[in-house]
Amino acid sequence: MPGPEGFYRLSKPWLIAFAVICIVYWFWFVVLIGVEPNDFYLWILISVLYFFNKASRRLFLMFAPFFIYLFFYSSLRVLHLYNPFPISTQELYDLEVLMFGMHYDGKLVSVNEYFIENRNAFSDFFSGLFYITWVPFPILFTFIVFFAKKAKIGFDFWLSFLFANLFGFIGYLFYPAAPPWYFLEYGAEIISDLPGNAAGLARFDKMIGFPLYENMYAQGTNTFGAMPSMHAAFPLLLVYYSLKFRKHLLTLLFLISLVGIWYGAVYSTHHYIIDVLIGIVCGFVGLFITEFLVNRKFVPYWYKKAIAFIREN
Repeated sequence: MPGPEGFYRLSKPWLIAFAVICIVYWFWFVVLIGVEPNDFYLWILISVLYFFNKASRRLFLMFAPFFIYLFFYSSLRVLHLYNPFPISTQELYDLEVLMFGMHYDGKLVSVNEYFIENRNAFSDFFSGLFYITWVPFPILFTFIVFFAKKAKIGFDFWLSFLFANLFGFIGYLFYPAAPPWYFLEYGAEIISDLPGNAAGLARFDKMIGFPLYENMYAQGTNTFGAMPSMHAAFPLLLVYYSLKFRKHLLTLLFLISLVGIWYGAVYSTHHYIIDVLIGIVCGFVGLFITEFLVNRKFVPYWYKKAIAFIREN
């Protein structure tokens, strides 16, 4: 039955769509990937947003590209079991030194190695403070534009986010690569089931007295997913869509976050400069597909239907 505002919670088309989502989601994780607690929590969140009320269903649709991203990202945890491509360790390090190496203490070293020998408390705090913002800032921005009745901006942001990450995942598949901290500790040795490592971000954990990054990287899905750095793409997308939203203070905050993430990625030895640059390219690819193909050239039926629904009051 419809609610007081004409909301059909159990309308047939939505129920069919939800049933399809259920079948695909659980078949994928139960049969192919394996179920972990986070997969269950994500499912609960999706279900609540889907059925709670009309506003939550609009939020579900606006976040849908993000949920698709999480679906694929969670699947990366088994990539090391099936990926036939060799993992790059020494090769990527040598390329980084060739392109961006620095002369320090009588030898040519990577920028990561320079930072290891020249770290300081400000950089530890600055990089740690903003490196985590790739999670809350996009979600905060989505709610801001949603309640400002600019939901299309939020949907386009997540759509570009998804497209950028799909290209990033292609990179993880065809060019699995060790992050700098791995190479500097283990060299060319391949430990395929090695969990993630907070690396230089662990110093921020010690500063605040809480294992924020240690806990986060202990649950990482893909240790050999350094190339490209998708952390570099996310703040770029936020800056672009905040400019479209025309809130200058918000854009300034996202610009500071962008600098902190790009700097922190290299400073903390989680990424090479090459990883960051390719991640930025992925961000621009996501923007191009969303803004100049989906949004302007082709305008597919599903896009028009999604925008029409999330714009409803």
